[in-house]
Amino acid sequence: MKHYLLAGIAMLGLLGGCSSPPQAKLQASIGTYNATGVGRSYLLVLRPQQQPNSITVNVSGPGGYSESITLQSASSRTPSGVWWQVGWNPSPSLSSGTYTFSALIDGQTELVPVEVDASSTLAQPTVSIGNNPTTRSVTASWNPVPGAGAFLVRLVNRTTGSVVASTRVTSLSTTFSSLSLNTSDQYAVEVYAASSNIANDPPLVSGQFNMSLGESANFTVSAP
Repeated sequence: MKHYLLAGIAMLGLLGGCSSPPQAKLQASIGTYNATGVGRSYLLVLRPQQQPNSITVNVSGPGGYSESITLQSASSRTPSGVWWQVGWNPSPSLSSGTYTFSALIDGQTELVPVEVDASSTLAQPTVSIGNNPTTRSVTASWNPVPGAGAFLVRLVNRTTGSVVASTRVTSLSTTFSSLSLNTSDQYAVEVYAASSNIANDPPLVSGQFNMSLGESANFTVSAP
């Protein structure tokens, strides 16, 4: 099953008297996803001047690797006009070599090459749940992961298969509050470590992009 994280809210800051060179219209990276096996993860940040309904990014790589990723404006575009998406999938596994991203943005084809070392992976976080999780609040913590820049943390309902809440942090713990959980359901917390700072809006793109997954044991909640 494919997974992806859509855009969050980006803040656009302006400082009088300062200027900076325009940022690339396409920033992209790909790398390993360490879960039950080793699959692939990707990170895309797009800065189109025009704002179409969708933009498709094509990826090619060693061994005939080919993939097309379509970002939708409704879910990937931030208020500042920057689009971004993080994705991960247990398959396919990657081979070492050069992967090339291409996208038609504002009438021009943008190309981004990325070197991948398929043996490079992030360790999986070990996730613990705080004492006495309740229908209103759940706290989770995890160990440091060498090479990780940030974490995507998701509270999931194992009974229904739904994601109840999620957040992106650089810390090693988080608390989900103001919840409305069911005492009859099973829950777990998933922590996705990422080699780039995906807690930033938009995420920072630098070098190979690796992810890994750690999951807590299933647990139930009690009334507060």
